[in-house]
Amino acid sequence: MRFQQWILICSTWLVLQAVSETSAAEFHVTPAGSPQGTGDRLAPWDLGTALVAIEKVKAGDTLWLHRGIYRGGYVSRLAGTAEQPVIIRAWPGDRVTIDTRPRDIKDDSLFSILGADAIYQDLEVMCSDPLRKTKFPGPWPEDIHRGNVNVRADRVTLANLILHDLDCGVGFWDKGEAGEISGCLIYNNGWSGPDRGHGHGIYAQNARGTKRIVDNIVFHQFGYGIHAYGSTKATLKGFEVSGNIAFENGCLTRKDDNAQGIMIGGECPAQGITVRDNIVVGGGIRLGYPWGSLNEDVLCTGNYCDRGLIIRDFRKASVTKNTVVAASTVVSLEGAENLVLTGHSWSENRYFLTDGRWGECSIVEHGKSRGMTYSEWQKQTGLDTGSQFTKGATSELRVVVRPNKYEAGRANIAILNPAGLPDVDVDLSSVLKTGQAFRIVSVKDFFGPPIATGVFADQPIKVSMKALNTPKPVGMPEVELPITEPQFGAFVVLSIQPSKADRDMVK
Repeated sequence: MRFQQWILICSTWLVLQAVSETSAAEFHVTPAGSPQGTGDRLAPWDLGTALVAIEKVKAGDTLWLHRGIYRGGYVSRLAGTAEQPVIIRAWPGDRVTIDTRPRDIKDDSLFSILGADAIYQDLEVMCSDPLRKTKFPGPWPEDIHRGNVNVRADRVTLANLILHDLDCGVGFWDKGEAGEISGCLIYNNGWSGPDRGHGHGIYAQNARGTKRIVDNIVFHQFGYGIHAYGSTKATLKGFEVSGNIAFENGCLTRKDDNAQGIMIGGECPAQGITVRDNIVVGGGIRLGYPWGSLNEDVLCTGNYCDRGLIIRDFRKASVTKNTVVAASTVVSLEGAENLVLTGHSWSENRYFLTDGRWGECSIVEHGKSRGMTYSEWQKQTGLDTGSQFTKGATSELRVVVRPNKYEAGRANIAILNPAGLPDVDVDLSSVLKTGQAFRIVSVKDFFGPPIATGVFADQPIKVSMKALNTPKPVGMPEVELPITEPQFGAFVVLSIQPSKADRDMVK
Protein backbone atom coordinates (compact mmCIF):
# COMPACT_ATOMS: atom_id res chain seq x y z
CA MET A 1 0.00 0.00 0.00
CA ARG A 2 2.83 2.34 0.90
CA PHE A 3 4.54 1.54 -2.42
CA GLN A 4 1.34 2.39 -4.33
CA GLN A 5 1.01 5.67 -2.44
CA TRP A 6 4.63 6.51 -3.20
CA ILE A 7 4.04 5.78 -6.91
CA LEU A 8 0.95 8.05 -6.83
CA ILE A 9 2.90 10.85 -5.15
CA CYS A 10 5.76 10.57 -7.65
CA SER A 11 3.36 10.49 -10.61
CA THR A 12 1.50 13.55 -9.33
CA TRP A 13 4.78 15.42 -8.83
CA LEU A 14 5.90 14.57 -12.37
CA VAL A 15 2.60 15.81 -13.84
CA LEU A 16 2.77 19.05 -11.86
CA GLN A 17 6.40 19.52 -12.84
CA ALA A 18 5.54 19.02 -16.53
CA VAL A 19 2.68 21.50 -16.29
CA SER A 20 4.97 23.99 -14.56
CA GLU A 21 7.66 23.61 -17.19
CA THR A 22 5.23 23.98 -20.11
CA SER A 23 2.93 26.65 -18.62
CA ALA A 24 2.38 29.43 -21.14
CA ALA A 25 2.84 33.11 -20.48
CA GLU A 26 0.56 35.94 -21.60
CA PHE A 27 1.67 39.37 -22.79
CA HIS A 28 -0.29 42.50 -23.66
CA VAL A 29 -0.17 45.17 -26.35
CA THR A 30 -2.07 48.45 -26.71
CA PRO A 31 -1.90 51.32 -29.21
CA ALA A 32 -0.47 53.48 -26.41
CA GLY A 33 2.00 50.83 -25.26
CA SER A 34 5.71 51.47 -24.95
CA PRO A 35 9.03 49.84 -25.86
CA GLN A 36 9.87 50.31 -22.19
CA GLY A 37 6.87 48.25 -21.11
CA THR A 38 7.10 44.74 -19.69
CA GLY A 39 4.16 43.26 -21.59
CA ASP A 40 2.02 43.14 -18.44
CA ARG A 41 -1.55 44.48 -18.39
CA LEU A 42 -0.39 47.56 -16.47
CA ALA A 43 2.74 48.08 -18.58
CA PRO A 44 1.86 46.92 -22.11
CA TRP A 45 4.14 46.93 -25.12
CA ASP A 46 3.62 48.81 -28.34
CA LEU A 47 2.99 46.45 -31.30
CA GLY A 48 6.33 46.94 -33.01
CA THR A 49 8.20 45.99 -29.84
CA ALA A 50 5.96 43.03 -29.06
CA LEU A 51 6.31 41.40 -32.49
CA VAL A 52 10.11 41.18 -32.17
CA ALA A 53 10.27 40.27 -28.46
CA ILE A 54 11.74 36.88 -29.25
CA GLU A 55 13.73 36.72 -26.00
CA LYS A 56 10.53 36.91 -23.93
CA VAL A 57 7.68 35.49 -26.04
CA LYS A 58 8.32 31.76 -26.30
CA ALA A 59 6.62 28.67 -27.69
CA GLY A 60 3.05 28.33 -26.40
CA ASP A 61 2.81 31.94 -25.19
CA THR A 62 -0.03 34.29 -26.15
CA LEU A 63 0.32 37.91 -27.20
CA TRP A 64 -2.95 39.76 -26.60
CA LEU A 65 -3.67 42.85 -28.72
CA HIS A 66 -6.18 45.23 -27.15
CA ARG A 67 -8.77 47.50 -28.70
CA GLY A 68 -7.70 50.29 -31.02
CA ILE A 69 -5.88 51.18 -34.24
CA TYR A 70 -2.24 50.25 -34.81
CA ARG A 71 -0.85 52.32 -37.67
CA GLY A 72 1.79 51.43 -40.25
CA GLY A 73 3.63 48.35 -41.42
CA TYR A 74 5.05 45.81 -38.96
CA VAL A 75 7.42 42.84 -38.95
CA SER A 76 6.77 39.83 -36.73
CA ARG A 77 9.64 37.51 -35.79
CA LEU A 78 7.79 35.59 -33.09
CA ALA A 79 8.28 31.82 -33.32
CA GLY A 80 6.96 28.82 -31.46
CA THR A 81 7.22 25.15 -32.30
CA ALA A 82 4.99 22.88 -34.36
CA GLU A 83 3.59 21.45 -31.09
CA GLN A 84 3.32 24.80 -29.28
CA PRO A 85 2.79 27.73 -31.62
CA VAL A 86 2.92 31.32 -30.44
CA ILE A 87 -0.55 32.91 -30.51
CA ILE A 88 -1.03 36.55 -31.55
CA ARG A 89 -4.66 37.39 -30.98
CA ALA A 90 -7.20 40.15 -30.36
CA TRP A 91 -8.45 40.38 -26.80
CA PRO A 92 -11.95 38.78 -26.70
CA GLY A 93 -14.60 41.27 -27.82
CA ASP A 94 -12.10 43.94 -28.90
CA ARG A 95 -11.90 45.28 -32.44
CA VAL A 96 -8.18 45.39 -33.17
CA THR A 97 -7.29 47.19 -36.41
CA ILE A 98 -3.88 47.31 -38.06
CA ASP A 99 -3.96 50.17 -40.58
CA THR A 100 -1.03 49.56 -42.93
CA ARG A 101 -1.03 53.07 -44.38
CA PRO A 102 2.66 54.06 -44.29
CA ARG A 103 3.74 56.26 -41.39
CA ASP A 104 6.66 57.71 -43.36
CA ILE A 105 8.70 57.19 -46.50
CA LYS A 106 10.65 54.31 -44.90
CA ASP A 107 7.50 52.35 -44.04
CA ASP A 108 6.89 49.54 -46.59
CA SER A 109 3.28 49.16 -45.32
CA LEU A 110 3.53 45.36 -45.09
CA PHE A 111 2.42 43.26 -42.15
CA SER A 112 5.31 40.83 -42.63
CA ILE A 113 5.37 37.49 -40.84
CA LEU A 114 8.87 36.03 -40.64
CA GLY A 115 8.72 33.96 -37.45
CA ALA A 116 7.61 30.31 -37.72
CA ASP A 117 4.91 28.25 -35.97
CA ALA A 118 2.51 31.03 -35.02
CA ILE A 119 -1.25 31.63 -35.09
CA TYR A 120 -2.58 35.10 -35.90
CA GLN A 121 -6.24 35.31 -34.94
CA ASP A 122 -9.19 37.73 -34.85
CA LEU A 123 -7.31 40.77 -36.18
CA GLU A 124 -8.49 43.32 -38.76
CA VAL A 125 -5.83 44.42 -41.25
CA MET A 126 -6.71 47.20 -43.69
CA CYS A 127 -5.41 50.38 -45.32
CA SER A 128 -7.07 53.80 -44.97
CA ASP A 129 -5.24 55.39 -47.95
CA PRO A 130 -7.91 56.55 -50.45
CA LEU A 131 -5.64 56.22 -53.53
CA ARG A 132 -6.96 53.30 -55.62
CA LYS A 133 -5.81 54.30 -59.12
CA THR A 134 -2.38 54.78 -60.67
CA LYS A 135 -0.89 55.81 -64.00
CA PHE A 136 1.89 53.21 -63.59
CA PRO A 137 1.32 49.76 -65.13
CA GLY A 138 2.42 46.48 -63.59
CA PRO A 139 2.26 44.96 -60.10
CA TRP A 140 4.64 47.40 -58.35
CA PRO A 141 3.48 51.00 -59.01
CA GLU A 142 5.57 53.54 -57.15
CA ASP A 143 2.59 55.42 -55.74
CA ILE A 144 0.50 52.49 -54.40
CA HIS A 145 1.51 51.36 -50.92
CA ARG A 146 -1.48 49.62 -49.40
CA GLY A 147 0.29 46.67 -47.79
CA ASN A 148 -0.91 43.12 -47.12
CA VAL A 149 -0.35 40.22 -44.77
CA ASN A 150 2.94 38.93 -46.15
CA VAL A 151 3.72 35.40 -44.95
CA ARG A 152 7.26 34.12 -45.51
CA ALA A 153 7.55 31.72 -42.59
CA ASP A 154 6.91 28.04 -41.94
CA ARG A 155 3.65 26.72 -40.53
CA VAL A 156 1.90 30.05 -39.99
CA THR A 157 -1.86 30.06 -39.43
CA LEU A 158 -4.11 33.04 -40.19
CA ALA A 159 -7.42 32.40 -38.42
CA ASN A 160 -10.57 34.53 -38.59
CA LEU A 161 -8.80 37.65 -39.83
CA ILE A 162 -10.68 40.50 -41.55
CA LEU A 163 -8.51 41.68 -44.46
CA HIS A 164 -9.77 44.51 -46.65
CA ASP A 165 -8.70 47.47 -48.78
CA LEU A 166 -5.08 46.29 -48.99
CA ASP A 167 -3.06 45.76 -52.17
CA CYS A 168 -3.94 42.06 -51.79
CA GLY A 169 -5.32 40.25 -48.79
CA VAL A 170 -2.58 37.67 -48.19
CA GLY A 171 0.73 36.92 -49.86
CA PHE A 172 1.25 33.25 -48.90
CA TRP A 173 4.70 32.61 -50.37
CA ASP A 174 6.84 29.51 -50.93
CA LYS A 175 9.54 30.92 -48.63
CA GLY A 176 7.42 29.39 -45.87
CA GLU A 177 6.27 25.78 -45.97
CA ALA A 178 2.75 24.56 -45.26
CA GLY A 179 0.55 26.83 -43.09
CA GLU A 180 -3.15 27.64 -43.15
CA ILE A 181 -5.57 30.46 -43.94
CA SER A 182 -8.85 29.60 -42.23
CA GLY A 183 -12.11 31.42 -41.53
CA CYS A 184 -10.92 34.77 -42.88
CA LEU A 185 -13.04 37.45 -44.57
CA ILE A 186 -11.08 38.97 -47.45
CA TYR A 187 -12.59 41.77 -49.56
CA ASN A 188 -12.12 45.07 -51.45
CA ASN A 189 -8.42 44.51 -52.08
CA GLY A 190 -6.38 45.92 -54.96
CA TRP A 191 -6.11 48.95 -57.23
CA SER A 192 -6.64 49.99 -60.83
CA GLY A 193 -3.74 50.52 -63.26
CA PRO A 194 -3.68 51.64 -66.90
CA ASP A 195 -3.11 47.99 -67.92
CA ARG A 196 -5.66 46.19 -65.71
CA GLY A 197 -6.94 45.74 -62.20
CA HIS A 198 -4.36 44.41 -59.72
CA GLY A 199 -4.70 42.69 -56.37
CA HIS A 200 -6.10 39.29 -55.40
CA GLY A 201 -7.74 38.08 -52.22
CA ILE A 202 -5.11 35.38 -51.66
CA TYR A 203 -1.90 35.08 -53.71
CA ALA A 204 -0.17 31.79 -52.91
CA GLN A 205 2.85 29.62 -53.70
CA ASN A 206 4.26 26.56 -51.93
CA ALA A 207 7.34 24.33 -52.10
CA ARG A 208 7.07 21.91 -49.16
CA GLY A 209 4.24 20.31 -47.22
CA THR A 210 0.66 21.39 -47.90
CA LYS A 211 -0.80 24.87 -47.64
CA ARG A 212 -4.44 24.81 -46.54
CA ILE A 213 -6.80 27.55 -47.71
CA VAL A 214 -10.06 26.56 -46.07
CA ASP A 215 -13.41 28.07 -45.08
CA ASN A 216 -12.63 31.65 -46.09
CA ILE A 217 -15.04 34.14 -47.66
CA VAL A 218 -13.33 36.06 -50.47
CA PHE A 219 -15.15 38.74 -52.47
CA HIS A 220 -15.00 42.08 -54.32
CA GLN A 221 -11.30 42.13 -55.24
CA PHE A 222 -9.81 44.01 -58.19
CA GLY A 223 -8.26 40.70 -59.32
CA TYR A 224 -8.83 37.01 -58.63
CA GLY A 225 -10.33 35.60 -55.45
CA ILE A 226 -7.88 32.78 -54.66
CA HIS A 227 -4.86 32.78 -56.97
CA ALA A 228 -2.08 30.19 -56.66
CA TYR A 229 0.41 31.26 -59.32
CA GLY A 230 4.10 30.82 -59.86
CA SER A 231 6.60 31.84 -62.51
CA THR A 232 9.39 29.48 -63.61
CA LYS A 233 11.28 30.53 -60.45
CA ALA A 234 8.42 29.71 -58.05
CA THR A 235 6.73 26.49 -56.89
CA LEU A 236 3.13 25.24 -56.74
CA LYS A 237 3.34 21.97 -54.81
CA GLY A 238 0.77 20.96 -52.23
CA PHE A 239 -2.48 22.94 -51.87
CA GLU A 240 -5.79 22.14 -50.23
CA VAL A 241 -8.41 24.72 -51.23
CA SER A 242 -11.60 23.63 -49.49
CA GLY A 243 -14.88 25.03 -48.21
CA ASN A 244 -14.26 28.59 -49.39
CA ILE A 245 -16.97 30.99 -50.56
CA ALA A 246 -15.78 33.30 -53.35
CA PHE A 247 -18.09 35.75 -55.06
CA GLU A 248 -17.95 38.69 -57.46
CA ASN A 249 -14.17 38.91 -57.52
CA GLY A 250 -12.86 41.29 -60.15
CA CYS A 251 -15.95 43.48 -59.87
CA LEU A 252 -13.94 46.53 -58.78
CA THR A 253 -12.11 46.51 -62.13
CA ARG A 254 -14.91 46.15 -64.65
CA LYS A 255 -18.62 45.77 -64.08
CA ASP A 256 -20.01 42.39 -65.21
CA ASP A 257 -16.55 41.19 -66.33
CA ASN A 258 -15.45 39.25 -63.30
CA ALA A 259 -12.24 37.36 -62.60
CA GLN A 260 -11.94 33.71 -61.64
CA GLY A 261 -13.00 32.91 -58.10
CA ILE A 262 -10.32 30.19 -57.91
CA MET A 263 -7.32 30.19 -60.25
CA ILE A 264 -4.44 27.72 -59.83
CA GLY A 265 -1.54 27.35 -62.23
CA GLY A 266 1.43 29.13 -63.74
CA GLU A 267 4.71 28.66 -65.53
CA CYS A 268 5.76 25.97 -63.05
CA PRO A 269 3.96 22.61 -62.73
CA ALA A 270 1.11 22.48 -60.22
CA GLN A 271 1.29 19.31 -58.14
CA GLY A 272 -0.72 17.82 -55.28
CA ILE A 273 -3.73 20.13 -55.76
CA THR A 274 -7.08 19.57 -54.02
CA VAL A 275 -10.04 21.86 -54.76
CA ARG A 276 -12.99 20.63 -52.73
CA ASP A 277 -16.45 21.84 -51.67
CA ASN A 278 -15.97 25.49 -52.65
CA ILE A 279 -18.75 27.83 -53.77
CA VAL A 280 -17.90 30.34 -56.48
CA VAL A 281 -20.53 32.88 -57.56
CA GLY A 282 -19.99 35.50 -60.23
CA GLY A 283 -16.82 33.76 -61.38
CA GLY A 284 -15.50 30.42 -62.54
CA ILE A 285 -12.84 27.91 -61.53
CA ARG A 286 -9.71 27.56 -63.67
CA LEU A 287 -7.12 24.87 -62.89
CA GLY A 288 -4.13 25.24 -65.20
CA TYR A 289 -2.83 28.56 -66.48
CA PRO A 290 -3.78 29.67 -70.04
CA TRP A 291 -0.13 29.66 -71.16
CA GLY A 292 1.40 27.65 -68.37
CA SER A 293 3.33 24.41 -68.09
CA LEU A 294 2.19 20.77 -68.03
CA ASN A 295 0.82 20.07 -64.53
CA GLU A 296 0.87 16.91 -62.46
CA ASP A 297 -2.28 16.08 -60.50
CA VAL A 298 -5.51 17.64 -59.23
CA LEU A 299 -8.60 16.51 -57.31
CA CYS A 300 -11.59 18.74 -58.08
CA THR A 301 -14.72 17.57 -56.27
CA GLY A 302 -17.93 18.85 -54.68
CA ASN A 303 -17.56 22.42 -55.94
CA TYR A 304 -20.23 24.83 -57.19
CA CYS A 305 -19.42 27.57 -59.71
CA ASP A 306 -21.59 29.64 -62.02
CA ARG A 307 -19.15 30.84 -64.71
CA GLY A 308 -17.83 27.53 -65.99
CA LEU A 309 -15.03 25.08 -65.17
CA ILE A 310 -11.71 24.95 -67.05
CA ILE A 311 -9.09 22.22 -66.64
CA ARG A 312 -5.81 22.61 -68.54
CA ASP A 313 -2.87 20.26 -69.01
CA PHE A 314 -2.95 17.96 -65.98
CA ARG A 315 -1.43 14.50 -66.29
CA LYS A 316 -3.89 13.24 -63.66
CA ALA A 317 -7.26 14.78 -62.85
CA SER A 318 -10.16 13.47 -60.78
CA VAL A 319 -13.18 15.70 -61.46
CA THR A 320 -16.27 14.49 -59.62
CA LYS A 321 -19.54 15.62 -58.04
CA ASN A 322 -19.20 19.27 -59.11
CA THR A 323 -22.14 21.52 -60.02
CA VAL A 324 -21.22 23.86 -62.85
CA VAL A 325 -23.44 26.58 -64.32
CA ALA A 326 -22.64 28.85 -67.26
CA ALA A 327 -24.36 30.87 -69.95
CA SER A 328 -22.09 29.27 -72.56
CA THR A 329 -19.16 26.81 -72.46
CA VAL A 330 -20.08 25.15 -69.22
CA VAL A 331 -16.88 23.09 -69.22
CA SER A 332 -13.62 23.35 -71.16
CA LEU A 333 -10.69 20.96 -71.39
CA GLU A 334 -7.47 22.53 -72.62
CA GLY A 335 -4.02 21.47 -73.76
CA ALA A 336 -1.06 23.45 -75.00
CA GLU A 337 -0.63 20.67 -77.55
CA ASN A 338 -2.76 17.51 -77.68
CA LEU A 339 -5.08 16.87 -74.74
CA VAL A 340 -3.69 14.77 -71.90
CA LEU A 341 -6.50 12.34 -71.01
CA THR A 342 -5.05 9.00 -69.95
CA GLY A 343 -4.89 9.97 -66.28
CA HIS A 344 -8.31 11.63 -66.15
CA SER A 345 -11.43 10.42 -64.32
CA TRP A 346 -14.60 12.55 -64.59
CA SER A 347 -17.95 11.43 -63.17
CA GLU A 348 -21.12 12.44 -61.32
CA ASN A 349 -20.83 16.08 -62.34
CA ARG A 350 -23.91 18.21 -63.04
CA TYR A 351 -23.81 20.87 -65.74
CA PHE A 352 -26.43 23.58 -66.31
CA LEU A 353 -26.30 25.67 -69.49
CA THR A 354 -28.45 28.81 -69.36
CA ASP A 355 -27.87 30.15 -72.91
CA GLY A 356 -25.44 28.28 -75.13
CA ARG A 357 -25.12 30.68 -78.02
CA TRP A 358 -21.32 30.28 -77.92
CA GLY A 359 -21.43 26.53 -77.55
CA GLU A 360 -22.06 24.08 -74.76
CA CYS A 361 -18.51 22.84 -74.17
CA SER A 362 -15.09 23.33 -75.70
CA ILE A 363 -11.74 21.71 -76.34
CA VAL A 364 -8.55 23.74 -76.78
CA GLU A 365 -5.50 22.21 -78.51
CA HIS A 366 -2.50 23.88 -80.14
CA GLY A 367 -3.98 27.32 -79.41
CA LYS A 368 -7.24 26.59 -81.24
CA SER A 369 -10.60 26.38 -79.50
CA ARG A 370 -13.42 24.15 -80.75
CA GLY A 371 -16.91 24.68 -79.44
CA MET A 372 -19.22 21.65 -79.43
CA THR A 373 -22.28 20.09 -77.90
CA TYR A 374 -22.03 18.22 -74.64
CA SER A 375 -22.59 14.86 -76.34
CA GLU A 376 -19.81 15.65 -78.85
CA TRP A 377 -17.53 16.64 -75.97
CA GLN A 378 -18.24 13.33 -74.21
CA LYS A 379 -17.44 11.35 -77.37
CA GLN A 380 -14.21 13.19 -78.09
CA THR A 381 -12.89 13.07 -74.53
CA GLY A 382 -14.42 9.80 -73.30
CA LEU A 383 -15.19 11.57 -69.99
CA ASP A 384 -18.29 12.27 -67.92
CA THR A 385 -20.27 9.22 -68.98
CA GLY A 386 -22.00 9.20 -65.59
CA SER A 387 -22.63 12.95 -65.40
CA GLN A 388 -25.75 15.05 -66.14
CA PHE A 389 -26.21 17.92 -68.58
CA THR A 390 -29.26 20.23 -68.40
CA LYS A 391 -30.26 23.07 -70.69
CA GLY A 392 -31.57 25.64 -68.27
CA ALA A 393 -30.75 26.98 -64.83
CA THR A 394 -30.72 24.95 -61.65
CA SER A 395 -33.71 25.47 -59.38
CA GLU A 396 -32.13 23.83 -56.33
CA LEU A 397 -32.08 25.73 -53.04
CA ARG A 398 -28.69 25.09 -51.48
CA VAL A 399 -27.78 26.08 -47.92
CA VAL A 400 -24.20 25.41 -46.83
CA VAL A 401 -23.03 25.78 -43.22
CA ARG A 402 -19.28 25.50 -42.52
CA PRO A 403 -18.43 25.44 -38.77
CA ASN A 404 -15.37 27.43 -37.78
CA LYS A 405 -12.28 25.49 -36.76
CA TYR A 406 -10.93 28.13 -34.36
CA GLU A 407 -14.04 29.49 -32.65
CA ALA A 408 -16.91 27.48 -31.19
CA GLY A 409 -20.35 28.81 -32.12
CA ARG A 410 -19.09 30.44 -35.32
CA ALA A 411 -19.71 29.34 -38.91
CA ASN A 412 -19.83 30.60 -42.48
CA ILE A 413 -23.14 30.32 -44.33
CA ALA A 414 -23.72 30.36 -48.09
CA ILE A 415 -27.24 30.42 -49.50
CA LEU A 416 -27.91 29.72 -53.19
CA ASN A 417 -31.53 30.76 -53.68
CA PRO A 418 -32.47 30.61 -57.39
CA ALA A 419 -36.18 31.04 -56.67
CA GLY A 420 -35.48 34.35 -54.91
CA LEU A 421 -37.21 33.44 -51.64
CA PRO A 422 -37.31 36.47 -49.30
CA ASP A 423 -36.28 34.33 -46.30
CA VAL A 424 -34.49 30.98 -46.08
CA ASP A 425 -34.43 28.55 -43.16
CA VAL A 426 -30.93 27.64 -41.96
CA ASP A 427 -30.20 24.68 -39.68
CA LEU A 428 -27.49 25.69 -37.19
CA SER A 429 -27.61 22.58 -35.01
CA SER A 430 -24.07 21.69 -36.10
CA VAL A 431 -22.82 25.03 -34.74
CA LEU A 432 -24.92 26.17 -31.78
CA LYS A 433 -26.03 24.49 -28.57
CA THR A 434 -29.53 24.72 -27.14
CA GLY A 435 -29.94 27.97 -25.24
CA GLN A 436 -26.91 29.59 -26.86
CA ALA A 437 -27.32 33.26 -27.84
CA PHE A 438 -26.25 34.13 -31.37
CA ARG A 439 -26.21 36.78 -34.06
CA ILE A 440 -25.96 36.48 -37.85
CA VAL A 441 -24.22 39.16 -39.92
CA SER A 442 -23.82 39.64 -43.64
CA VAL A 443 -20.21 39.38 -44.82
CA LYS A 444 -20.84 42.52 -46.86
CA ASP A 445 -21.27 44.47 -43.61
CA PHE A 446 -19.51 42.40 -40.97
CA PHE A 447 -19.17 45.27 -38.50
CA GLY A 448 -22.71 46.53 -39.11
CA PRO A 449 -25.95 45.56 -37.37
CA PRO A 450 -26.90 41.88 -37.39
CA ILE A 451 -29.61 40.62 -39.71
CA ALA A 452 -30.80 38.14 -37.06
CA THR A 453 -30.30 37.56 -33.34
CA GLY A 454 -31.77 35.13 -30.88
CA VAL A 455 -31.33 32.17 -28.59
CA PHE A 456 -30.95 28.83 -30.31
CA ALA A 457 -33.89 26.49 -29.62
CA ASP A 458 -33.09 23.57 -31.94
CA GLN A 459 -35.18 25.10 -34.71
CA PRO A 460 -34.12 26.43 -38.13
CA ILE A 461 -33.32 30.15 -38.18
CA LYS A 462 -34.91 32.38 -40.80
CA VAL A 463 -32.29 34.39 -42.68
CA SER A 464 -33.39 37.40 -44.68
CA MET A 465 -32.21 37.52 -48.30
CA LYS A 466 -32.89 41.24 -48.61
CA ALA A 467 -30.16 43.30 -50.27
CA LEU A 468 -28.08 45.50 -47.95
CA ASN A 469 -26.69 49.00 -48.28
CA THR A 470 -23.12 47.71 -48.42
CA PRO A 471 -20.25 49.93 -47.16
CA LYS A 472 -18.06 51.10 -50.07
CA PRO A 473 -14.36 50.31 -50.52
CA VAL A 474 -11.95 52.88 -49.09
CA GLY A 475 -11.49 55.76 -51.55
CA MET A 476 -14.29 54.59 -53.87
CA PRO A 477 -17.51 56.27 -52.68
CA GLU A 478 -19.13 56.22 -56.13
CA VAL A 479 -18.48 52.58 -57.07
CA GLU A 480 -21.50 50.38 -57.80
CA LEU A 481 -21.11 47.06 -56.03
CA PRO A 482 -22.93 44.04 -57.43
CA ILE A 483 -26.21 43.05 -55.81
CA THR A 484 -26.41 39.28 -55.42
CA GLU A 485 -29.46 39.07 -53.16
CA PRO A 486 -31.93 37.41 -53.03
CA GLN A 487 -30.40 34.76 -55.32
CA PHE A 488 -27.20 34.53 -53.29
CA GLY A 489 -26.01 35.59 -49.87
CA ALA A 490 -23.05 34.89 -47.59
CA PHE A 491 -23.22 35.26 -43.83
CA VAL A 492 -21.38 34.54 -40.58
CA VAL A 493 -23.08 33.22 -37.45
CA LEU A 494 -21.40 34.22 -34.18
CA SER A 495 -22.21 33.11 -30.67
CA ILE A 496 -22.82 35.91 -28.19
CA GLN A 497 -20.62 35.40 -25.18
CA PRO A 498 -21.98 36.54 -21.80
CA SER A 499 -20.36 39.60 -20.28
CA LYS A 500 -18.14 39.37 -17.22
CA ALA A 501 -20.96 40.83 -15.11
CA ASP A 502 -23.35 38.13 -16.38
CA ARG A 503 -20.81 35.41 -15.60
CA ASP A 504 -20.30 36.80 -12.11
CA MET A 505 -24.09 36.78 -11.52
CA VAL A 506 -24.25 33.10 -12.48
CA LYS A 507 -21.48 32.37 -9.99
